[in-house]
Amino acid sequence: MKTKKPIFPTIPLDFKIACATYQLPIPEVLQLFIDHVSFYDSLSQKSEDIYRCATNTLLNYSLSIHRESGSAFIKNREPILRYIREIIKISVTPDLAPSRKRKMCAPLVKKIFAFIERSRTQNTTLVMEDGKTLQLKMDFCLLCELHNCSPEEYLQHFMSQISLAIVHANVGLKRVVENQAMGFFYKVLNISKELPSNSAHRTLQVQFIDQIQELHLWLFIIRDYEQRVNKYQEIYYSYYQRLLAIN
Repeated sequence: MKTKKPIFPTIPLDFKIACATYQLPIPEVLQLFIDHVSFYDSLSQKSEDIYRCATNTLLNYSLSIHRESGSAFIKNREPILRYIREIIKISVTPDLAPSRKRKMCAPLVKKIFAFIERSRTQNTTLVMEDGKTLQLKMDFCLLCELHNCSPEEYLQHFMSQISLAIVHANVGLKRVVENQAMGFFYKVLNISKELPSNSAHRTLQVQFIDQIQELHLWLFIIRDYEQRVNKYQEIYYSYYQRLLAIN
C-alpha cells in the first residue's frame, strides 16, 4: 500500500503580507523557523533568543491540542532518557551561554535521533506548492515525533500566528499578548536577506508608511478590537496587491 504524500499547507494571506511587507522570501522564513527549533531549548528555559521563540511556538501548540505522545521514543526508552537527563544537566550548568550549551548538547541530540523510530518525519524534504523545498533538521524532527505532530501541521500553526494587522490592533489598545511566532518573525529581520527592491517599490513603501501613520491616528479613538484589526487588514491587503502589481 502506497504512503499518501503529505500536502503542503496553504500559506495564509496574513503570512504572505507580512513577508512581502518586509521583503522576506517565504521559503527562507520557513526554513529559518525549522532550523531554529531546538530540542535542547525544549528541555531548558534559560534562553530568550530566536531559538526560544521558534521552539516555544511548537511547544505551545503541542500543549494546546492535548495529543498523546508519539511512539517513536518507546522502543529505546532507557538510553534516550539517559541522554535527556544529560541534556538537562548541561542546561542547568551555571556560567555557560545558551549557544555553548546547545553546542555541547548537539552530540547527545544526535544520539537520541539515531535511536528513535520515525513515523512523522520519514521524509525530511517538504515540497512547497511552487516546487521549492524545505529541509527538516534533526531537532525539528525530534519534536514532531515526540509530540506526534506532522511537520506540515507545525508549519501551518506557525504561519497562522503571523499577522501584522493583529499586532497593530493589540499595540494600539495596549494589550499584551504573548506570541512566540511573531517574536521569531521579528528576530528573523535581523538575519534574513531582504529581497532586492527597485525605485517603484521604494516609492510604494514611503506611501504605505504615510498611510499607516494616518490610520494609527484615525484609529486612536476606536477601541473595538475587531474593527481595528479589519482596518489594518484592509490597508495591508491593499499594499500587498500593489506590491504584487510591480513585481
